[in-house]
Amino acid sequence: MCNFKSGIILKNKVVLAPEGNESHSDLLESLGIEDNHINATKTFVRAELIPKNNDKMTDVKEWRYKVDQDIVPDWYEKDPERYEKEFRDAVEKYMEDWRKKFKYICGYYWTSVQDGDRTYYFMNSILKKSEFGKTNNYAESYVRKELVNSELAESLKKEFGDKLLPISLDLTSMDGFKDYDMVEGDILAITNIQLLMKFGESIPLIDNWYWLATPNQTPKRGDARCVQFVNSCGYVCYNVCGYDGGVRPFFILKS
Repeated sequence: MCNFKSGIILKNKVVLAPEGNESHSDLLESLGIEDNHINATKTFVRAELIPKNNDKMTDVKEWRYKVDQDIVPDWYEKDPERYEKEFRDAVEKYMEDWRKKFKYICGYYWTSVQDGDRTYYFMNSILKKSEFGKTNNYAESYVRKELVNSELAESLKKEFGDKLLPISLDLTSMDGFKDYDMVEGDILAITNIQLLMKFGESIPLIDNWYWLATPNQTPKRGDARCVQFVNSCGYVCYNVCGYDGGVRPFFILKS
C-alpha cells in the first residue's frame, strides 16, 4: 500500500499522485510508463513523503522521505539529495494548495459543507483514538461522553455561541432496528451512516479509520458489540466496539 504523499520522480520532473489515489502503479500507468524492472533501473523512482505521526497538518519539513523500490536509475543514484529536495518542494507546494480548502477552527482543520441554512464542519483528521464503548449504543458510548466533555466542545461554544446548532443522530442499525432511537442536543458528535451517505462525496479521506455512530445490529438481533466504521481507503465495514478507533467529530453552524 502506498503512503501519503506518493509520487514518481523522473529525471527532469516530479509527478505527484492525484488526490484519493496514492498508487504508484496507477500513476505510472497514467503517465504511459510500464511498471517493470527495466524502467525502474532507467526511468523512474517511486517516492513517498510520509507525514509525521500520520498527521497531514504537520510541517512538511518534518515528513519522512522514502524511496519505495530496491533499485534506482544511475541519474538518481548520482545525486539523491537533489531529487529528494525536488520531491519535497513539490509536496510542499501541493500541501499549501491542499490546506487552503479547509477551515482552521479551534486548533484543527475542518471541511465545510453547506446544506441549506446550515453548514456542517467535518474534522479533517481524528481528534483521538478510543474504544467505542461497552456496547454499540452511541448514546451510552465512551466516544460520545468524551466528545460532550471535551475541551474542543468548550472551545467551540466560546467561539460560536448561539450559532452552534444541536445535532440529531439517528441510531437505527444497519438492518433497520430502532432499539437505540435518536441522540439529540449535542454540539459535537461523530457521523452516522445517513450523514456519510448524504455528504460522503464532500468529506475527504483521512489516514486513519474512524467510528460511525451507526450500530451493525442491536440487542433484538443478539448483537450489541459491532459498530460501523470508515476505513482510510473509504470503504465502510464494522468492527467490535472494544477496539481503539478514530474519533472524527463534526459540528453544525447556522449559515
